[in-house]
Amino acid sequence: MQRVVDVAAYILQKKRRLTGYQLQKLLYYCQAWCLATSGERLFRDPVQAWEHGPVVYRVYREHAQCYDVAFGDVPGDASAVDARAASVIDAVLASYSGLNGEELERLSHSERPWMDAFDGTSSTCSPEIDVETMERYYSHLMASGESVRAAHHVPRFDCPQRICVSDATLDWLSSIV
Repeated sequence: MQRVVDVAAYILQKKRRLTGYQLQKLLYYCQAWCLATSGERLFRDPVQAWEHGPVVYRVYREHAQCYDVAFGDVPGDASAVDARAASVIDAVLASYSGLNGEELERLSHSERPWMDAFDGTSSTCSPEIDVETMERYYSHLMASGESVRAAHHVPRFDCPQRICVSDATLDWLSSIV
C-alpha cells in the first residue's frame, strides 16, 4: 500500500501543477480504480465526501491555502510509488487529466459513491466515502457499455488484475462452462 502523500507527489511530478480541486479528485479516482482493478486500496487514508467533491484531508492540509499545487508542495516521495501503483495512476491521469477542477467536481458529484456519502457538511468531520461502494461502483463502470465508459472517463488498463463483466455476459459464460 502506498502513502497518499507519495501518490500526490507522483501525480504532481507527472503534471507539474494542478489546482487543489484537480489533485483531490485525481487522488479519489486513483483510489477508486485501484479498488476496481485489484480489490485493494491504493492508500490507507480515507477519502471524505466534501461539498465540492472527494477530499483526502491529509493531502488537503498541505495545500489548503493555495489555489494551485505544484510538484514539491506536498511532502511526499514520488519515487516511492511502486510500478503496479504507477500503472494505475498513469491510466487515471491519461483518462482524467484533461478535465479541469470544476469538471472533475461535476463528474464525481454524478457518481454513486460521493452521492451516498455526502451529508451536506464540508469539513474534517465529513463522512468517509465507503471503499466497498467505490469498488462495486467502479467495477460496474468497467463492465458497462462504451458510451457509459466514455461519459465517466473509464481508464484503459494494460492488464487489469480482475476482469469485470456485465451480468448478461456472466450468465452467458456460465451457460457454456
